[in-house]
Amino acid sequence: MPGRRERWSSPWAAALAVGVITLAGLLLRLPSFDDSLYGDELSTYFIVTGHSLGRVVELLQGNSVDLNPPLFMAAAWTTKGLADPAQSVRLVSLAAGTVAIPLTYLVGSRTVGRPAGLVGAALVALSPFLIFYTTEARAYGLLLALVALCNLLLLQALDTGRPAWWVAYAACSAALLYTHYTPVFLLAAQFAWAFATHPEARRRLVAANLAAAVAYLPWLPTVLDNTRSPGNKTIGILNPFGWEAVRTDLGRWSLGHPYIPLATVPGRLALATIAAGVAAGLVGLAAKVLRAAEGRLSARLPGRTVLILVLALATPVSLALYSEFSDTVWDTRNLTASWPGLALAAGALVTSAGRPLRILATGLLIGGFAIGAVKLLDSSHQRPDYGAAVSFIDRVGAPGDPVVELPAPTPGPLTPLADVARAGRPSAQRRPAFRLGIPLRSALVNAPPYASLPAPPPSAVARRAAAVAGSGKLFLVAPGSAPLGALRSANGVTARAAGLEPATGSGPTAALLTAALRPIAPFLRALPPDLSLIETRTFPGFLPISVYVFQAGPARPRGGA
Repeated sequence: MPGRRERWSSPWAAALAVGVITLAGLLLRLPSFDDSLYGDELSTYFIVTGHSLGRVVELLQGNSVDLNPPLFMAAAWTTKGLADPAQSVRLVSLAAGTVAIPLTYLVGSRTVGRPAGLVGAALVALSPFLIFYTTEARAYGLLLALVALCNLLLLQALDTGRPAWWVAYAACSAALLYTHYTPVFLLAAQFAWAFATHPEARRRLVAANLAAAVAYLPWLPTVLDNTRSPGNKTIGILNPFGWEAVRTDLGRWSLGHPYIPLATVPGRLALATIAAGVAAGLVGLAAKVLRAAEGRLSARLPGRTVLILVLALATPVSLALYSEFSDTVWDTRNLTASWPGLALAAGALVTSAGRPLRILATGLLIGGFAIGAVKLLDSSHQRPDYGAAVSFIDRVGAPGDPVVELPAPTPGPLTPLADVARAGRPSAQRRPAFRLGIPLRSALVNAPPYASLPAPPPSAVARRAAAVAGSGKLFLVAPGSAPLGALRSANGVTARAAGLEPATGSGPTAALLTAALRPIAPFLRALPPDLSLIETRTFPGFLPISVYVFQAGPARPRGGA
């Protein structure tokens, strides 16, 4: 009769476990899926909404503001009418990110075994990093699923030798290249592994990769244009490549959240739990190495375990080398392609020991990631809640009351509150909107990509908004949670002064916010003396959003949260 481990490793038991893990991963993603659009998602929303499919592709060609291939945008375009406009552009990411969970298991079962595959699938389901990016209206959820699928198809092609699987592998490789630029490094490393370990399949392997390259040729002129674009240097300006960037980004990629310090998500307890699980796995691995040295086990590392290590290391190593000698492409989210390999490598480590130690290591590792995943259910760890800010303004303001928005940094011409969060709300759309600290939308839409355009002076925006408000209310919406007095008196507002630390910390996000917040002080100083603050409401998120309510008359300040 088979032992307990063998029963658990049976296909039916594994299939049930994968189903439970996938459902848990989906449920953990749904709260974040309902967040307001934020950051680069606004670029997706602008490109996908209100344009034909042909126009979507045109907007991504030739030194575009959005320097990405078109497959994700085209897929998001097909779903834009299936739900609320803001959430519909996330449907592809949610679906693909959820499908990536069982796909990771399938890759693991063909390489490092079913137990390690189950652990890898659990880590993909629970990773705070992946929960965020598989609920973001960007290409990373689709990238994750295609990476796992591409590896699965390659293994199937190598095992069977059937032409249909080689065609499918070539098509998936091309789809990866049309989804994001960074998988080229992973595909190259994957090719090198297969070429070295399967000499009998070299001709078909080369033919499949040549077919994928030929399929990509129509997009090659755009790739060359993008290399000459000013936007190609954006990552290096915001996040200069160096040891500090590598240390911080690798930690957040592997264990945490792209915008929240590791001490907060997953937190110190979770980090200690994960470290204990890895340590237990290393003890088990060391014991295995000793047994191999004594001749009781094979000292050779299985070839398909090597593939998993290649997948885990290919993207971070290649991005680091490229960034050292060229324009930096090092960025936390650009590491996404190696997450299935990372998860399966971790799964192989903790399941390599004997049964008691294996159970301990696996439980600690998964438990630590589960703590981080549960923390993302807290509203203070989700995206800025612009939807709640709009609802509050609708509730306390009249249709004609103006809103002045100081947007959090975002690419493209749209702002998160005025242009997206209030879409579909007639009362909000009738309310006059002013943009503070950024050029007019019409100017941005008609300007060349990355053109340097002046923003209207904050004092002029203050005078126009106050004139529109009259005896009614004026709303100022800004990132942060600082008292108004600190913002009014500041000559140069910093992220810390705005109450944004420790959530955002240092780095590119804080630097962008520091620059974005500077127009507040001259705006507030230019408001008429009789326009007094009567209420402040702050809405939680990893970047809080504050709504300051002004009205003519004596000051009656009161706050809320």
